[in-house]
Amino acid sequence: METQRLLLRGWRDDDLAPLADICRRVEVMQYIDGPWGKERVIEFLHKEQQQFEQLGHCRWALEMKDSGRLIGFCGFRPLAENLQHLEIGWRLHPGFWRQGLAYEAATAVISDAIENLRPERLFAKIHVLNKASLALALKLGMQVTTRVPVAAHDDYLLDYPLG
Repeated sequence: METQRLLLRGWRDDDLAPLADICRRVEVMQYIDGPWGKERVIEFLHKEQQQFEQLGHCRWALEMKDSGRLIGFCGFRPLAENLQHLEIGWRLHPGFWRQGLAYEAATAVISDAIENLRPERLFAKIHVLNKASLALALKLGMQVTTRVPVAAHDDYLLDYPLG
């Protein structure tokens, strides 16, 4: 899949170092589950490669078309109990924040999912303090449907209107 500035592609083994660099950063991971070590990144890559092989989609690697640099990911993971319920997620290197790249990628993956995967549900789960991701989800047309208690702070569940 391509956008104006991005190539959205499957994962390669040489993506380990740049993804590990992104996932070790506190500012990237503060609303998820804290910085990841190399083993957690390897586990993520293998799960995404497996999901792509089994389902034909994953949380796609985001590569800048002009430089070939891996800058993050955007895509879906299905719920284990219902493969037609897709949770969207994105993560970008901070050097690429506030440039519209996450919106560009998310718009492409949502369009592709609606056209090709025909999901029953598209949703996001976002930490209530993650203002940037919440703003992106709302800009994409998602709507807050639930607030879920999680530890010290809650998560919002946002749904994308499908029809």
